Amino acid sequence: MPKLKKRKPIARPRPLSLRERAAASWLWVRSWLQNRLPSLSLTRLRFWLAVLVVFAIPLVIYLPNTEYGYTKSILFYVSVSLLLIIWAIELLVSAQFRVGLTRLAWPALGVFGAAALSLINSENLALGLESLIGLLYFGLFGLMIANTVEDERDLKIILGALILSATIASAYGLLQYYGVGYLHESLTWLKGTPGFKNGSLAMISTFGNPNYLAGFLAHLLIPGCWLFLRVRSLWARLVLLLCLVLITAALVAANSVAAWGAALLAGLVFLVGILLFRLGEALHGQRRWALALIVLLGLTVWLQAPPGPLNSLLLQAAPLQPPSPLEQLAQWVQRVWEENSGWIRAWNWWIGYEMLRAHPFIGVGLGDYKLEFLEYKARFKETPRGEFYNFYMPRAIQAHNDYVQLAAELGMVGLIAIGFFLAVLISGAWRFLHSSAEPERRLWVLALSAGGVALMAEAFFSFPLHLPASEMNLVLFIALVHARPLLSPEPIVTLSKKNLRLLVSASAVTLAFVVTVFAVRDWIADLYLDTAEIAFKERKYALAQSALEQSVALDFTPGKALYYLGLIYAEQRQFERAIEMLERSLKGYPVENTYVQLAMLDMELKQYGRARQRLEKLLSLIPEPLIQLEADFMRRVLIPLQQGERDFVWLEISKFLQEHPDYARAYLVRGELHRSLGQYEAARSQYEQGLRIVRAKKEEIFKRLDEIWKTKRLHDVDELQRLQNIASGLVQMEQQFQQLLSSTR
Repeated sequence: MPKLKKRKPIARPRPLSLRERAAASWLWVRSWLQNRLPSLSLTRLRFWLAVLVVFAIPLVIYLPNTEYGYTKSILFYVSVSLLLIIWAIELLVSAQFRVGLTRLAWPALGVFGAAALSLINSENLALGLESLIGLLYFGLFGLMIANTVEDERDLKIILGALILSATIASAYGLLQYYGVGYLHESLTWLKGTPGFKNGSLAMISTFGNPNYLAGFLAHLLIPGCWLFLRVRSLWARLVLLLCLVLITAALVAANSVAAWGAALLAGLVFLVGILLFRLGEALHGQRRWALALIVLLGLTVWLQAPPGPLNSLLLQAAPLQPPSPLEQLAQWVQRVWEENSGWIRAWNWWIGYEMLRAHPFIGVGLGDYKLEFLEYKARFKETPRGEFYNFYMPRAIQAHNDYVQLAAELGMVGLIAIGFFLAVLISGAWRFLHSSAEPERRLWVLALSAGGVALMAEAFFSFPLHLPASEMNLVLFIALVHARPLLSPEPIVTLSKKNLRLLVSASAVTLAFVVTVFAVRDWIADLYLDTAEIAFKERKYALAQSALEQSVALDFTPGKALYYLGLIYAEQRQFERAIEMLERSLKGYPVENTYVQLAMLDMELKQYGRARQRLEKLLSLIPEPLIQLEADFMRRVLIPLQQGERDFVWLEISKFLQEHPDYARAYLVRGELHRSLGQYEAARSQYEQGLRIVRAKKEEIFKRLDEIWKTKRLHDVDELQRLQNIASGLVQMEQQFQQLLSSTR
């Protein structure tokens, strides 16, 4: 029997190392993506998604949010995150991935670095980080637009989407301006500002404020006019003509001097640029259309302006004898200063200057202007210049001048970085306009630059760089100028190494995921906050507390929610928890009334020394006159009264009434003192005197409110809410006096 040959043992494959398994998985994923997601289709998907974002941001609103811009911001973060993820997938699919950094890459990194450095001085680091992520995301959005727009057709599409969006917002605002929402009860969605049936103050559109809408439209007028001249289709041109007419009509109706001035400056820059760079030849075949556009827009301005026929017919009669041109100029200057709160703008700027003086190198911290305002207002009032502002300065969230606010928040380092960024931006556009490139391409750069000039001019008197839709305009203009059809996104960086592409794509997806999660959580938290505010005003404290606790749990920087939660805990007599919430709220929502509430809680806990300290701190911040009176009365009368110093209180309350004879609460307290001694007639006399004062003040407030309804004019945007709050407080005090009077009969 033949011997069987021994079989060689079958060699088992060597186990793959972790690195080899990862490499194999990577090859499989890449192959799968390449077969199912071609790079070209992803690029176009990214483009059309960008078009959708540009169209949607100006229009999106969600009324259950606390303010109109909130949903715009959240949608922007989520959309840019989605664009980042698509870009990361493209990076994985392509063997070699090319990214155009543009000439602004290093200057932009410098601005970002200066903003990050400023957070060293930030009062609330979480709030500063939110602002820093916002800056990063707008930069990434601009970079993606510059790398997405391939030709002039793409440029026309994305700018056309923005113009169409602005047209819809304009039409919505004009319907509010003419009071269409009040013609039929079913048209409630067309109503504007509560209390205003028509006029400029009613046209909040999708922006929440006529000035925000007007500024947004002013940026687009010149780029839109050039787009109108560049399209070839007759129907597209007619649609664009209608769009520009509606945008101009809404811009005039909004009655924003800053926006109108910005639009006129942009037009002047465009015309001077055409002459300076000899670009008239690009308009040779379009002169009739250009003339028709100018005539039609001029006619629109004449019809829509307050003295014009359309307004005379629908809103108000035109004056029979108009004043002389010199009188008109003087009245215009005075109206501009008064209606645009000139004094408010000036003190906001000086307070920003005080912040810069205190932190000249890196500023008070990105996003910290609103947090530091009260503290620096007190410092400013102590200066010789501040003595001229012998009236109340309400807390400002923005400086109403983006340059002042940037200087205050970022310091000299930030200003140098921003100056370098602008220098590179302007020099690049200037060189291109001087180049031998086609006149049409150079006119594109000039028109987009004119839109940027409008925004930068408006920033001297407003805060477009802190409004999502307006900030998107600026980033879009800059990105389109540096896209391939114009300056091109050079220098180009090629990512060919596998590990590097994997690292970059993983980082992009991680950033997108983290930002999206926090953005959505913040959005839901804001919905809870809005629910809580409504419930709180209706005294439904259980519902308000539940919503506020949800809001605090979800929000990255809860400030206002903590404030309201503190007030609810105070109502429930949970004084320690209320103090904790209110103290935490000061880090993100510093308002004057918080100090009053904290002092009252300290008095309940018999912490009189701490209550005095809080009131003295509040008085040093020079609060609103009513709060100042209340704080001074608490410090001089109520605290000694609770400490049992009755003899001292009798003398102090008499002195207080000599100084402030119309302070109704003092009569209430003195009446209670008389009543405690059995002196009911004297108590009744004090109650009657206090009631007369309350009724006189209430009549004065309602008279002012009635004047606002009739004239449709406010000194500042917060005046209406402030007057309504005072009126509500006076009504409650009137009821309190009436109850006390009925109980002493």
